[in-house]
Formats: sequence, structure tokens, C-alpha cells
Amino acid sequence: MDAVRVLVVYGSTRGGTAGLAHLVADAFVRYQVRAEVRRAGDVRSIGDVDAVIVGGALYNNRWHPDATAFVGRHRAELRRVPVWFFSSGPLDDSARSGALAPVPQVNALAREIEIRGHMTFGGLLDKRPNGLLALFAYGPEGDFRDRHHVVEWVERVSEELTREHESMVRVVDSGGRTVPPKPDGPARDGSEIEPDGLLDAPTEIGAEWSADTSTRTSSGLSRIRQYLTLDEEEADDEGLDLLLEAVEP
Repeated sequence: MDAVRVLVVYGSTRGGTAGLAHLVADAFVRYQVRAEVRRAGDVRSIGDVDAVIVGGALYNNRWHPDATAFVGRHRAELRRVPVWFFSSGPLDDSARSGALAPVPQVNALAREIEIRGHMTFGGLLDKRPNGLLALFAYGPEGDFRDRHHVVEWVERVSEELTREHESMVRVVDSGGRTVPPKPDGPARDGSEIEPDGLLDAPTEIGAEWSADTSTRTSSGLSRIRQYLTLDEEEADDEGLDLLLEAVEP
């Protein structure tokens, strides 16, 4: 199975959030996740990745404009993959608890994209800036980025991504195109989505599904339903034959 691939993008002015993005990517490597780090302003297409992490520096309770613009440009793409946000900014140890909520602007973006989660990390102020940036630099100079905090967060994200990745079975149609899985449960419009049949996907990853898939699936489900109607004695005598016929190519 291919490794999970993650794109980590960031908006940063003075390098603190850029450093956090690289810490995030380095932490992913520990969990066999391939991570690429890019400046948010340089990304033209998300590409074929399994998840996206977006990080932005906080200035006056607002995300870095490059991170904000990235989400706006790629809104449609981001809705199709798992997304996590992180923010950096607090110049103290308050972020270490992991309990700091996203600022209102970031929270609005998070709801729009329906992200999986958000984390606030401590920031970096190596020296007090001059000019307008000095107006937004609150707190003492210092590096309050906590590597252990980053690793703990990435571990949780990696576990979720890996679990989903391993459970996915890639269905390939007769033209070689990947067929996306059909979600279970209620659709966004409130209607109920019919779950896929037990035999809608091949049992081996990447196996070819021929053009008569729907016919075989329908027949297989019919035999499984027939098996479920048998009493205990009949199930012992006939059940195995029925189940074998249900999954027979």
C-alpha cells in the first residue's frame, strides 16, 4: 500500500510559523507519512494528496493573509480531502495545554471547509520588529514553540489518516479509473445514502473490477440475503454453498 501523503502549507512573515510547518512535516516522517512543505502563496494546485495541513501566524487575532488566501483559492479542493489547521502566536506557555480555540476568523474558515481539527502552538519572537509589525508583537521575546506539543498533535493526526488509508479499498473500473467510495449515513441534504453492498469492492487492493460488476454484486447480495433466511439446520447444510456462490467471480 502506498504511503499516506500530506501537503503542509503555511503563511509566515518572520519565520516562526515556517519553522512550525517543518516541525510538523518532520513529525509525520516518524509515522511513515510523506509530507511536503510549501509556502501558501506558492501553491497553485493541491495535487494528489491524502490530506492538507494549513498553518498561519496570528497577528492581531487574524491569520496570516497568505494562509487565508490559500484557503479561499482552494476551497473546493480542500472540501474533498481531510484538512487540519494550526495557528502560531502566543508568546507564552498558554498553547501547551492544547485548549486554545481558533480565533473567530480562523474558526469561520474552519466551518466553511469542515476541517478535522485545529491546534494553536506557541509562537516565536526572536527580536522585536520595527515599524508596523511592532504594533502586533505582544509579549516577551523568545521561542515558545514546543516540539513535543507538535509531535503529540501530529501523532493523533497520523493515526487517523493511517487508519482511514488502510481501510480504503481502491475500486478500479474497466477503464482504469478509480471509483470513489460511497459514504454511508445521511447526505448533506438530509436524505439517506444507500450503503454500498457487501461485495461492491474487490477484496484485493487495486484488483480490476470488470464491466459486469453490478450484475455479480446483485447476484451475490441476493444469495447472502437467501442465506440469512435459512434456519440453523439449513444454514449448516446449505449456507457454505450459498456464501461461496455469492463471492464467486
